[in-house]
Amino acid sequence: MKKILLFIILLIVFILQSCTTKKSMHYLQDIDNYTNSPLNYGTTKIQPNDILKIDVSDLNPLVAAPFNINGGSSGSQQSIENMRLEGYLVTPQGNITMPILNEVKVGGLTPANVESLVKSRLINEGYLVNPTVMVRVLNNKFTILGEVNSPGVKPFSEESISLLDAIGLAGDLTYSAIRKDVKLIREVDGKRIVYHIDLTASSWMNEPNFRIRQNDVIIIMANKLKVNSGGLIKDPIQLLGLILSFTALFLVIKNN
Repeated sequence: MKKILLFIILLIVFILQSCTTKKSMHYLQDIDNYTNSPLNYGTTKIQPNDILKIDVSDLNPLVAAPFNINGGSSGSQQSIENMRLEGYLVTPQGNITMPILNEVKVGGLTPANVESLVKSRLINEGYLVNPTVMVRVLNNKFTILGEVNSPGVKPFSEESISLLDAIGLAGDLTYSAIRKDVKLIREVDGKRIVYHIDLTASSWMNEPNFRIRQNDVIIIMANKLKVNSGGLIKDPIQLLGLILSFTALFLVIKNN
């Protein structure tokens, strides 16, 4: 009996050692060191396959109407899906085709840059005197995969969101997630860049590159216990419970 109890104690110690510790679970453990730190939002640049909504307006709506898709008659009553279908799709070369202005090079520019570019062309080419131009990206989305409660493709309406916002949209990380090495994959100027982020630290919050942008991919890896169990055991406490249950059953059978 003593040997069995010793075995159970050693087994519990082994399981607890393999369990996830607080240091590997808690986010932003040194956040107090970054109180009142400046915010860096960065800028989002337009990429191929983005869908743009470009509204041109003027004091006289009739003179601005030809520069809007459908003459600007649809307005704000259109659904998002319809606007995506009728928006300006950026070609692999980074171009869109607008009414009258024809081809406009927008790839690599920010939405604010495109607003200035279109406004300048309308004025310099003699079409409008003092137009107002508004540009929005309609299909902002990111993909998050791995150890989150709700993986998949997630849309967002802002120009960019924080990494913590993205994790929140995915229902938070699971207990089995590795928080010290989150991979952020981004395409910039035709190249793929991979960032490695430690969520238990806070320094990354001041880095503008770590704000989520259009088409970003976030990969959350599983810890060794989840990998070694083949995905059958999702929580170390679950594994401990199963082992103790089988041990208790064995003792009951043996004593009877």
